[in-house]
Parts: sequence; structure tokens; C-alpha cells
Amino acid sequence: MLKKISLLIALALSTNALAKGGVSPYLPLNQAPELEHNVERLLAVSKNTHIMSKPYKAHDIYNVLQTIRHSYPELYQTLSYQISPYIQSDAGTFAKATLAAGTKNKTLPNQRGQTTKTNLIVEGGAYANFGRYFGVSVAGIANEDEILPTQSFIYLGNKYAQLDIGYREHWYSPFNDSAMLLSTHAKTTPSLTISNVEPITSFNIRYDMFISKMTEQRGILKTNKNAAIEKVFEPGKPYLYGLHISFAATDNLTIGLSRLMQFGGGPRKVTLKDFAEGFFTPGTKDNVSSTEAKNLDDQYELGDQLGSITFEYNNNLFDLPYEFYAEIALEDTLGGGSRNNAYSFGIYLPFVASNHSLRFEHSNWQGGWYKNSLYLDGNRNSGNVIGHWGGDEHDYTDYTPAKSMSINWHWQLSPKESLNTTLRGLTNKRDGYETSYELQTAYTRKLNKPVWGAKRVGAELYLGKDVYGEAFSRIALSANF
Repeated sequence: MLKKISLLIALALSTNALAKGGVSPYLPLNQAPELEHNVERLLAVSKNTHIMSKPYKAHDIYNVLQTIRHSYPELYQTLSYQISPYIQSDAGTFAKATLAAGTKNKTLPNQRGQTTKTNLIVEGGAYANFGRYFGVSVAGIANEDEILPTQSFIYLGNKYAQLDIGYREHWYSPFNDSAMLLSTHAKTTPSLTISNVEPITSFNIRYDMFISKMTEQRGILKTNKNAAIEKVFEPGKPYLYGLHISFAATDNLTIGLSRLMQFGGGPRKVTLKDFAEGFFTPGTKDNVSSTEAKNLDDQYELGDQLGSITFEYNNNLFDLPYEFYAEIALEDTLGGGSRNNAYSFGIYLPFVASNHSLRFEHSNWQGGWYKNSLYLDGNRNSGNVIGHWGGDEHDYTDYTPAKSMSINWHWQLSPKESLNTTLRGLTNKRDGYETSYELQTAYTRKLNKPVWGAKRVGAELYLGKDVYGEAFSRIALSANF
């Protein structure tokens, strides 16, 4: 019976799959845990198909899924069913409601600035394709305080150049629990993004490039850094430019390069020439010293830049599939100041047993990450860092060096039940802080019959001790419709 069902699903997918050569909607990012878990499993066991930026395009995942039809039939059946709404001409993709109660006011990792005090959360998404070359996506979060667009934009173009206009998220990292450059930890901002749907050449080249306007900063430097004059700051909204490129070096190895440039805003004016100089020679346009500033005008320094090199390798060891990945991230200190780097690595075992997955990630960064002398709020949107969740775990202006770790265990208790547990720890490398620990565990169950429209229910517990030694906790109940 299962084989017949699988065959029917496969035929349905083939019939409804996105038109070849056209644009593609995206899968959710940190909004549909069960789907996202199975997608990560898929990418870990497939070869020459790794993608280092998120959200994933539905077209990409559908094509990769076909490669494991015979090698991982259970995963194929499950994921075929889960992604079926995303490869049609139009569909409501997900809907979820959460009731929660928590103590303290701690920011939830990778949840767009929401905190343990956020009590009511309603999430949903839908899209519609109008032919092969144009579509509309609407997805977001509504809580008691605000509406947070996550994937709400129009998209147009073709398989090699899809343009997204609106609120489109960006995650530049192969890491799952954190991203040093860009993640979903802060609010999504409106952007113009261009990327490819189909990989280019046999090297599977993929690119993603965007420009966005960030939220307002408390102050942006109006004068230069000349130590002899008083610095003047004015509020304003900086621009953020991002570029990510990845390619398959071998069937098992993928290499990625990423850049972020925060520039302009408020009193600072930036020309196309300034941007080009900052992009190609970052050491000359950033981190100007107070001595050098005496001979430069107020507008000389571009802004702030971050970059990274990432590696991802997957293979099998004694029939056990694994994925190893690492990142070296760099700040724009070529022009002056002390070196400021970050180093991360992770390992993922998608099938440590048939019903178990295990992931470990570690990051270590030097002082000054997400800080910049031109911007009083550094690399932040609405008060939250745009990268690693650990960047919020210190005094607002401290920017201490730190190291973090996370361990994730996913247990498929039964075909209808799962338990997803993450342990995190963080140590700031300056006096006045304690090592933080936290536990986040979520249980979900698919219902035999819908209850008031709910097809799946869940319960989540989040608790721990922060870097100030203060305890926090949150309990949440959810329903998927």
C-alpha cells in the first residue's frame, strides 16, 4: 500500500511541479520545524546539491528530492508530502497559532526579535504563480505587539535571475542554529534580491545578492573621526548590501563566499564610486584611524563590512552519513585596528539511527563583532544583531569576545510524533558575565482527525540561565492548521 501511495505522490508532484526555466517560491525559514528538519536531512545525504544560503527555493529542493527516491524511500515519501503545497501553481502553505507564557524578557534565538514575553503568535504563508515568470508570496508573523513580514514579496524573472521585491529573508551560512553574518535573529527588512533558481554550470554555482534599508539607528556619525573635533551623530537608516556565492568543488565539497556592507544612512552620503571602492578595496574605505581622519573629509569612510568563507563536506563513514561544515568570518580591519575574526564548525549526523538525528555547532568570535564606530547601534535591526543570537547576550555596547555551542537532537518517536531538543551554551570572555545555559525542547503530534481545523499540535519548553545569572523560562502550546 505504501508503495502505491508513494507512486501516486510522485506522479502528483511531477504533474504539479514548477515550470522548468521559471521562478520559484521559497520554503519557510525557522517557521516549519518538521519540514525544515527533513530538508536538512535531504541535503546532508545528497551529493553535489548543497546550498549554503536560505531560504531554500522549492524548485531546488524538489529536484534534489528526486535523487534519493530509491536510496532513502521513507524520507522521500515524507518530504514529498510535506513540500507538495510549495510546488503547485498556488497554495496556502502553512498556518500556525501559538499561546505562550514566559518570565523575564529574553530574546528568542532566530525569531525576529520576539521574546519570552511574547504571548500570542499567529503565523501563516501562501503564494501564487502567474505563469512561469511571475509570482507573489505572502508569509509572516502576527503577535500582540506587531506584524512581522517574513516572506512577503513579488518575484519575477527566469531560472538564472529571479528578482524578489519586498520582505525576503536572508541566511548566509551552512549553520543551522546560528549565522555569524546574517540570520533571522532580527526583524526582516524590505529588500531587492536577485538570485538563480537553477544552478549554473557543472560546478553548481549559486548566487544571492540583495540591497536593503535597515531600521533606524540612534545615531550615525556626521563628522569624521578626527580626535581634535567633537563627534556629531544624527539618527538615520543605513543601507545593507549582501552577496553570497557558492559552488561545488567536488561531488561532496561545497565552498561559499559571503559579503555584507552596511553603509550610508542619515547624514552620510554614498556615491556609486564610494560603493565600488569599498567593495573592491575594503581596507582603504573603512576603519580609518583618528590620525588619518585629519586629512580626509567627513564622508570618506564607507561604513562597516563583514565577510566569510564557508566549507561544507558530506560523505558516509561505515554506512553512516555525515556532514561537516566550517566558517571563517572576517571584519574589515585591513585598513587599521586589531584583527577581528570568527571561527565556527559543525557536524551533522542525519541518521545516527533510523529515527534520530544529531547536530553539534560551535562558534568563537573576537571582540567588536557587530560594532562600528560610525553607527551607535552597530549591525542591528530594531535593537537585535543581524547575525549570531549570541551577539545579544551582553551589555548593549560591550561587544565582548565570546564562544558558543549548541547540540540538537531530533527524535522521531513514531510516524506521527517527534521530539526536537536543543542545548545551548555561551561564554563571554570578559569579567562581569556568567556562562549561560539553555534548553529548548518541542514535542509535536499529528492528529488522527482534525480538531477545530488543527491537524497537528505541539508543546514547547524553553528555560535556562542567562549571562547575568538570571533564570528564565517559557512554555508554549501550538496548533498547525
